[in-house]
Amino acid sequence: MNPSAIQNDLQQFKAEMLVYRPFFGDILLRLPIVQDDSIPTACTDGRTIRWSSRFFSTLTAAQRHYVLMHEVLHTLLMHPIRMEGYDPEIWNIAADMVVNTLCDRIANDVNHLKPVKLMERPSNGIFVSIAPDSTVESLYGMLQADIKKRGRTFSISSYYGPDKLPGMSRIEITPDSDLIPCTVGGRPLTSREKQILEQQISALLREAAAGSRGDFGSYFVPRELVSLTYPRPVPWRRMLREHLTQAASDDASYATPERKYLHMDLILPGYCLTEEGDLESLWAFVDSSGSISGDTLNQFLTQLYRIVKEFHCELNICYWDTRVTDIYRKIQSEKQVLKCQPHHTGGTDINCVYRWMEENHVKPYVILILTDGYFGTVSPDNRRCLRPHDTVLCISNESRSPEYVKIGKVCRLI
Repeated sequence: MNPSAIQNDLQQFKAEMLVYRPFFGDILLRLPIVQDDSIPTACTDGRTIRWSSRFFSTLTAAQRHYVLMHEVLHTLLMHPIRMEGYDPEIWNIAADMVVNTLCDRIANDVNHLKPVKLMERPSNGIFVSIAPDSTVESLYGMLQADIKKRGRTFSISSYYGPDKLPGMSRIEITPDSDLIPCTVGGRPLTSREKQILEQQISALLREAAAGSRGDFGSYFVPRELVSLTYPRPVPWRRMLREHLTQAASDDASYATPERKYLHMDLILPGYCLTEEGDLESLWAFVDSSGSISGDTLNQFLTQLYRIVKEFHCELNICYWDTRVTDIYRKIQSEKQVLKCQPHHTGGTDINCVYRWMEENHVKPYVILILTDGYFGTVSPDNRRCLRPHDTVLCISNESRSPEYVKIGKVCRLI
């Protein structure tokens, strides 16, 4: 098969992925993918994906697509960047285990809208069963332990399961790798250059998610990429302070000086007060489904009260499960805030928060929602009530979901 025909096939694959897998289709259009007949198969250095026409001409169209997605996932998961300090051959095997597992899941997605299979395993590769929570680093450790026992050629069936093609019962560690160290002018990347490249990949993922409107439900996206797209949230206290500072910046005035600096002979702008004597209201909606312990809740409430008082803000607290309950308005002291406890518990439906605000004509200056993260999705009827720029969503565990960013700025409870 001549190179131009292969180029046309890959372009067609990108177009089909853009229709049937918009998240990956967008990424395929953005990543540099070039022909390079000086390499034996295909490879990536974390910036550019290269493929050999001699190798690709030996594959079927679906196998070429599989190999291309294999290199795309290596790039997105930053495997060439992360392998520094590891044995590159062992690292490559561990990374292939992760990437091929993801390729299989993408290829066999039950929600696939196109009946014709776009991706198919090639005849050679490392196809093994791995645990859902496996990382390249954890697999590397297991492989390294095997090598110490069995040498550079060893069996994988006892450690990684029976799901493999004929002839794949043994792995031989060889220098052949599709992960190329990322360099600039022949030298390794500096820490700053690595950071910039990681930021570029994260931005690529976010743009692809935005282009597909974050709707991951209609097609498969590996959770590993969702985690990279929506990075681990920052602590809630820092997020809330930053949010209040930004929200109140337009309300600062020398007419109401910040009194805590007066003893230093510093006159700095304070926050303008409303006619009632307060900046505006902050409403905290706390998930009362039982996932947050009493001690954690009391600590949260105390810290919340202290932060809002820094900004002369009025604090109100509501508890919610499938409806809003236990409403506490205009809290005036730490002693009072600790008495704001839930007396109802049930399921979890975040739609009740937006229904309650609309029915009671409550329009908070800032909305803080504390939840364990398992609250379903916002219904179409309530999406018009969303105020993501005015909302801080505080998650009490490590769960992550594309739904979070639709609601507000995401932080974590620590």
